[in-house]
Amino acid sequence: SSGINAEWPLRPGKEDMFCESRGSRDVQRITTQLTKEQEHNADVMLGLVYFLGGGSDEAHDLVLPYSLPCDTEWGGPAVLDSPALGNATYAHALVHRMEGRHLGELGLRGWDNANTWFSETPQDHVMFGKSRDLVDGVISQAKLNQDESSTVQRLRGTFKWNWKTTTGLFQASEASLNLTQLCDKLHNSELLLLLRHCNDIVNPKAL
Repeated sequence: SSGINAEWPLRPGKEDMFCESRGSRDVQRITTQLTKEQEHNADVMLGLVYFLGGGSDEAHDLVLPYSLPCDTEWGGPAVLDSPALGNATYAHALVHRMEGRHLGELGLRGWDNANTWFSETPQDHVMFGKSRDLVDGVISQAKLNQDESSTVQRLRGTFKWNWKTTTGLFQASEASLNLTQLCDKLHNSELLLLLRHCNDIVNPKAL
């Protein structure tokens, strides 16, 4: 133990980071000054970690201030013009997509809420392209019967996957165990992609 007393929890950018050198008992102070972009995306990352562990409510409340331009009972004061707006809004959509048929914000089903938040995400966001490629990759590895393959093809059509058709795939998965497993894999993989994208901002390789 370093013997240092610090209030818990430590907020990114608000406190110094302490470590003890290996082979020495001298405590060294490492100052970490996070930018606003790093700090906000760190909150989005924390929400994604909660979400991966099943904490959808915690995830929702963490990304809400950065994606909704008004104060709420659940997320607290809105953070306007956040540099994490795109990532938080995309994460917000993922949370609602997993609500499925259940009613959530504004009395809408999860799928409908998800499409609302996907539409609010800047359409040039890097995750849209990554998600499109991810869907094709996951489907190519899935073992689907003829009816399931037909459902996938009908949803995809002659165009590339997009957030609307992907949400449609999640909706259709309720009728098939294979499609449910496919969407579970897709969901977890998409969360990890977004988590890595946020981590590249919070912890740039140059540091």
